[in-house]
Amino acid sequence: MKLLVLDHFFAQDIESLRKAAGPDVDLHIVDYDLFRSEALRIFPPDVTGPLEVFARPEYADHRRRFETKFGELLEDLFTGRQFDAFVAPSDVFFYLRPAARACHRLGIPFFVAQKETTISELTMTADAERVRAFAPPIADHMTVCSERHRQFQLRAGAVPDRVTVTGQPRFDYYARPEEWPTRNADGRPTVLFFSYLIDAYHPAEGTGRQVWADLHRRTELGLWELARNGWRVLIKPHPQQNFRSERTRIAKEVGELIDRDVFLVRADEDARRLIVTSDVVVGFQSTALLEGMLVGRPVVYTGWDTESSRLAAELIPFPEWADAISVVTRPEALAETVEAALEQDEADERRARREGIVTEYLGPFDGLASCRTLDQIQACVESFEGRRDAATLARRAELAARRPPVRVRRSTRRAFVRLRRAVGEALGR
Repeated sequence: MKLLVLDHFFAQDIESLRKAAGPDVDLHIVDYDLFRSEALRIFPPDVTGPLEVFARPEYADHRRRFETKFGELLEDLFTGRQFDAFVAPSDVFFYLRPAARACHRLGIPFFVAQKETTISELTMTADAERVRAFAPPIADHMTVCSERHRQFQLRAGAVPDRVTVTGQPRFDYYARPEEWPTRNADGRPTVLFFSYLIDAYHPAEGTGRQVWADLHRRTELGLWELARNGWRVLIKPHPQQNFRSERTRIAKEVGELIDRDVFLVRADEDARRLIVTSDVVVGFQSTALLEGMLVGRPVVYTGWDTESSRLAAELIPFPEWADAISVVTRPEALAETVEAALEQDEADERRARREGIVTEYLGPFDGLASCRTLDQIQACVESFEGRRDAATLARRAELAARRPPVRVRRSTRRAFVRLRRAVGEALGR
């Protein structure tokens, strides 16, 4: 089976699929910018904004032109290196909306191995309605991590028998502790904080309102206290935070603690490696907290903000899980809560509670998600193979005999280099 796989910050899942596939499956990686850049040559820049922009009636001609261009790009990729399916991490991206029809002209499926995981209540309601209205599911089949995520896709308009729960391929890593790196051996405990944009997770996200500024600031003050108490503090910025400016700001605040007790890690560093080598995980509304629960790390949730209490019905309900994690209700108690969490025993009842929560939000974590995903792709490929008519077969033969254009060869090389670098970082190479 030969797969064309779109890499849109999807390297960890791709590598998990590649490892499970073995030599019988050929994964050919293409950089998402090949399609995105062509879309931006046709559409006005605002198409990168909310979903409804791409769907505007005045962009109907733009959509027709881009669908033609997308089909040409996909055919160019097919030339010289045929593939049996086009696999992407989502079908909601504006530059992938023509993908299904373009794939069908080649007699292959457009398959989504969904990369998104945790679905908050806000996402389940408001976001599902927006997706249904402006970018409903178009994949021939989609795999998702959990039944909760499946319900989101159904609310967004997916056909029930086209969405399968498999677990998340990249989380197979957590079921293989023999592959984890060794933890720090200098005797100091490590606390890992997943930073975030101060308007994230909020209905006003993107408006510039600094909703969580005070929450974020007080969290950092508690972490600096831990650093002065002998802890190693790791801070992983969100990919959309500016690493350089964040490092400059933090270095100015903590002085000589920077790079000795307080460390800023790159946003693209593998969160899984950081989690399994840390002693306590701290955060707010992050899927990484669930991952920490998955591997038995003490998890501390910063739960004192009044706005988060007001929005409780729309957020991931971490504050309700005080029997499974540590919920901090006073900012001045953060450091002592982290220190106490390190000493807390993992009782069987607490472990079972964690497993139930993680299964609901992240799905099965038995290390076989990649295998199940590949099985679904194989079934979809076989279904399409049996339905190709003579015209489709002739078109495929004609395209296969061509030589791919230079821009396609360059794009695939660029995607391969980027994927290899990301995998190397994930493996500590």
